[in-house]
Amino acid sequence: MFCIKIADIPIGIENRYSYIRHLCRKFEVTEAPVFSVSVTEEEITEEQNGEKRFSRGYCESLCIYRKICCRLARYDAFLMHSAVIAVDGAAYVFAAPSGTGKTTHIRLWLEAFGDRARVINGDKPVFRFKDGVLHACGTPWQGKEGMGCNEMCPVQAVCFLEQGCENRIRRLGVEEVNGRIFHQILIPKEEEDFTCFWPLLEKLVTATDFYLLQCNRTQEAVWMAYHAMRRNEHAEN
Repeated sequence: MFCIKIADIPIGIENRYSYIRHLCRKFEVTEAPVFSVSVTEEEITEEQNGEKRFSRGYCESLCIYRKICCRLARYDAFLMHSAVIAVDGAAYVFAAPSGTGKTTHIRLWLEAFGDRARVINGDKPVFRFKDGVLHACGTPWQGKEGMGCNEMCPVQAVCFLEQGCENRIRRLGVEEVNGRIFHQILIPKEEEDFTCFWPLLEKLVTATDFYLLQCNRTQEAVWMAYHAMRRNEHAEN
């Protein structure tokens, strides 16, 4: 067993394979965990689903992370499938189905802002409310590109990303957010976790600025999105 810290929460991992400890090496701490997780060989086999190209260690890591994220609701934290980049200390979150272009968009931001920007997590960040402020938190699970760091950063805005021929961005109302957010959030199934999760989701939707960005793969899209979200404006070009 070893302990990692995600979103300022020490978590124990009872692992069977070495893969996950190597994956989590930059997040490992010596503190006592507030909770611990483990998975069975049966759960790993179910995750593997006959796909021998995925090692049992890799499949264990996916099972472990899912269990961690479901439990995090008890600590005002949750998983949202997205990519997060921080610019000048503020986190900008981009949520979209796989293959939409989140990684490409994040790389455009890195090119645009240089040393002012860093990727918090490129695929599976955790979010946590601390002192009423939503923070984006790095995790060891960073997607196939491995983009991310072990940091927490206050969220400026969340943006749903869509491909488009022209660049347009607009602020979303609560009803529009509700129609999109469930595709990006991991919802716990255990009753105690779900009971803690539901108020978090309501707080996320009502207390966070959400946008829809329809864009092409140009620097123009970066600057338009940045200025709109930084100023919390309704913008459309």
